Amino acid sequence: MRSKLLNLALDQAPWLVLLALLAAFGMADARIVAREHLWVLLQQATPVAMLGMAVFWILLTGDIDLSAGHCVALSAVTMGTLLSAGMALTTALGTGLACCLLVGCLNGLLVAWLRIPSFIATLASMLMVQGATLIVATTGTILVLDPALRAFGAGAGAGLQPTIGFTGAVAVVSWWLSRQTRFGLKTFAVGSHPARAELAGMSVGRQKFGVFLLSSVYVFFTAVIIIARVPVVNPGVGGVSLLLDAIAAAVIGGTSLLGGRGRVGGVVCGAITISLLTAALRVLGIEPSSLDLCKGSIIVLILLGERGLHALRALAHGRFDV
Repeated sequence: MRSKLLNLALDQAPWLVLLALLAAFGMADARIVAREHLWVLLQQATPVAMLGMAVFWILLTGDIDLSAGHCVALSAVTMGTLLSAGMALTTALGTGLACCLLVGCLNGLLVAWLRIPSFIATLASMLMVQGATLIVATTGTILVLDPALRAFGAGAGAGLQPTIGFTGAVAVVSWWLSRQTRFGLKTFAVGSHPARAELAGMSVGRQKFGVFLLSSVYVFFTAVIIIARVPVVNPGVGGVSLLLDAIAAAVIGGTSLLGGRGRVGGVVCGAITISLLTAALRVLGIEPSSLDLCKGSIIVLILLGERGLHALRALAHGRFDV
């Protein structure tokens, strides 16, 4: 019975943590859990959740992509530049997607086929993408006023916002892809034990290449959400800050940095948790200079708590390799 309770607590740990934080912050200041504030919080969580799903797929294989945040900036700046020059929305979106796929293809070739460690390969591509973003954004700040994007980013002002609905739909498709398809099962297998996957007849290189390409699509979606929500785009959008939040969201949601374990629902929950922490600490009056310190400290405590649950479950099953 105790083992079942531990398993249930561990499986639902991200959501339990989120509920506990909502209760704690709600007692500290009722404005944090007000309905209007929660809608804004969900909107702010959408780019973190979308990029978190991109990170989720890469982490499942046991790799990491340091270029994803800057690739968001490159795609957003490219689309913004084309739209401000009078290009059609479909042309701008297609070009932004092509940029992301190109970076994903480059990362896939370096990691999957040339077998360069993903940390080194994506660090190099990150620097390349950062430089390309600065070249594209010659004016620094770009104004994006496309009415279709504005409607997608702001919605009608009531009910479910389009960006929230879109992110939720992508999350459902991602869950199905990861749990109900051969592609998803192969990705878990490659991340869990690459050598055994090879012995089972899987092409680890081909699978990793496909994952990097798939991840780049999520990066593109993140860029679209950002330029839809913010009318002014510059090379600073996305970047390392958004990437770190996305990685934190994935890890809080139970995705292993060593590969082979993770859930899409956990990633979404982690993204909401990250956004809640940021918004709540601001409402509570935490100084901007101390915001990252406080947020990081709370994230560490959350991860330590989840690690403790893992240790308890391992001990309950008679294992001591925790």
